[in-house]
Amino acid sequence: MKLGVVVVCLLAALGCTKSSDAPPRAARGTERGDCRPAVDKGGLGTCDPGLLCLSNLCVRPPPADCQKVADHVASIELGNYAEPEARAPVVTKLKAACEKAFVSKEQGDCVEKATDKWAAMQCAPTMFPEMKSTNDGMCGQVMARVKALIEKQMGPSADANATKMVGSMMEVMRQSCEQDGWPDELKKCIVQSSDDDAMAACNSQMPPAIQQKIADRMQKAMMESMPQTPPMPTP
Repeated sequence: MKLGVVVVCLLAALGCTKSSDAPPRAARGTERGDCRPAVDKGGLGTCDPGLLCLSNLCVRPPPADCQKVADHVASIELGNYAEPEARAPVVTKLKAACEKAFVSKEQGDCVEKATDKWAAMQCAPTMFPEMKSTNDGMCGQVMARVKALIEKQMGPSADANATKMVGSMMEVMRQSCEQDGWPDELKKCIVQSSDDDAMAACNSQMPPAIQQKIADRMQKAMMESMPQTPPMPTP
């Protein structure tokens, strides 16, 4: 009987030792830790940047190939004919931004399909913090509304050239909205537009000076996107 008591005590001791030696649970919201409670009932829990909440556990998704992501975004910014010495620092900066933002493979695949920087930012917002603040403001809402109406008009059968042209136009409009001082009433009008006719009615609120700036920006963008003829070899 005494032996049985000793065995029970030993087993209990071993059990306590095993429990105390177990690694502590990661902090809530960190990798391998429980998700933080969702703000809205029924919503997904939240985790630190770069982590996803799956089954109430914060996990890190497969990372993107940041080199490919950086190369693609650099081509959007500089075109395909930029000199290597001009392209290299841009690629380096974009790759670092991709890694810092913990861009996932899914986000990276989305970025690599983007035809303009605005679309790329929609795929991985944390990679483009300088654009995210604009996206959260009125200009971001303007661009989202214009893009939605254009895509609805074009339909799903739009060819690659048309999609690329729309991407270039959206980038020009975004820059103009941010830098050329669009009136607040104009921006509100566009955001509230429900169809093409309503959008067209907003044009009357566009000052002629800004219309000219948009035209100048569009012409510059078209010139930069045109293939450059390589210099003739010296005989």
